[in-house]
Amino acid sequence: MSKLGIGIVGLRMGYGHFQQCKELKDADLVGICDLDADLVEKLSREFDVPVATTDFDELIASDQIDVVSITTPDYLHLEQTIKALEAGKHVLVEKPMARTVEECAEMVEVARKCDRKLMVAHVARFYQSFQDAHRWAFDGTLGDLYFVETSYIHNYEEIPGFDGWRFDPEKRHVLVGGGCHAIDLARWFGGDVIAVSALSNHFNIPAQKADDMWILNLQFDNDVIGRVTVSSGCQRPYNIDLEVWGTRGTLVGDNTSSSCKLSLRQVDRYRWMELPKPQEGKQLSKETEHFIDCIINDKTPLIDGVDGAKTVATAWAAIESSKQGGAPVKVRNDF
Repeated sequence: MSKLGIGIVGLRMGYGHFQQCKELKDADLVGICDLDADLVEKLSREFDVPVATTDFDELIASDQIDVVSITTPDYLHLEQTIKALEAGKHVLVEKPMARTVEECAEMVEVARKCDRKLMVAHVARFYQSFQDAHRWAFDGTLGDLYFVETSYIHNYEEIPGFDGWRFDPEKRHVLVGGGCHAIDLARWFGGDVIAVSALSNHFNIPAQKADDMWILNLQFDNDVIGRVTVSSGCQRPYNIDLEVWGTRGTLVGDNTSSSCKLSLRQVDRYRWMELPKPQEGKQLSKETEHFIDCIINDKTPLIDGVDGAKTVATAWAAIESSKQGGAPVKVRNDF
């Protein structure tokens, strides 16, 4: 079959997607869209795309476009995803899938009705070191998994977003918009979260109305337990951390260091082995390649709409738990 045509909407976040996705084996970048006409013109020249517009409706009306990559702010995901699906396009939408559980449910239903693929771009699942950890967690290397811990550490003081949208509580909640990285990573290992208890506080970034420090305790549906830490105002470098504890071994790593630590009962449980790993940038090409493969070969994406919705639902259960002083709150998983 001929290559699929990709159209990207949202050229600030989307610029990284251009850089990593312009040489895909089975797809071509054929369309770009943004409200900033000057940016559209600049990138149109740089990437030589046939469809370049400030009108989203024009982008999704193009017969050259089979796949729409939505990299706009969170509060636009619902409308743009539904429009693209109803126009017959497959959709790769940036994380978080949407602002609320109700928005996610609507997107899942429309994707089913339109019989189109919908994937949420949770890029942490595509780091090679995290994929290695996931393989070891389920091929017996670490034994039976019983605890997983993740964290998303990212100071937002100087990145409020266009017109300050990241600090607007109507447009984004930081636990949903940023913390979803760590929540999704924990869910990838632990499975569905059935209940969450959370505590939070607010010592940084006055302009951000939501709490900026979160601790989540997770109960999964298979007796595994977990913990997620999210900070958007911390005085330390960006990082996504991962710890996986099993009956035969434990792995500790992150997405920025040059190595991870592994301790195995079958080797020496009293010491760490340092395992070198590649220094990786965001794995945007890997996630896009995966989605294209799912479309061509009619496979379910690694993070489909249902999976993306469950991550958002876990975040909102944590928000409700924090309001209740840390009382456990059940998580919706019926999407």
